[in-house]
Amino acid sequence: MAVKKIAKNIKFEDALVELEKQVHLLESGELSLEESLEVYKYGVELSKVCTSKLEAVKQEVEKIVVTDSNDFGYETEAFQDLEVK
Repeated sequence: MAVKKIAKNIKFEDALVELEKQVHLLESGELSLEESLEVYKYGVELSKVCTSKLEAVKQEVEKIVVTDSNDFGYETEAFQDLEVK
């Protein structure tokens, strides 16, 4: 069983749903050790995609807030504690 390829243009929500499916597969206990390893690897890649997309959105929001702060007095403090894991 080879690790599935993840589409480059996959939406965050689709990647998250797929990641949840992989977690359920692992939790089911019905996979062989080799299958579990492949599902785990695929899940790690999906997790990286989700994290990357969240980080990109976070940076975009921070840019908007910083741009708006010059006009409306908003601060980026609300996003300093936001951490993507």
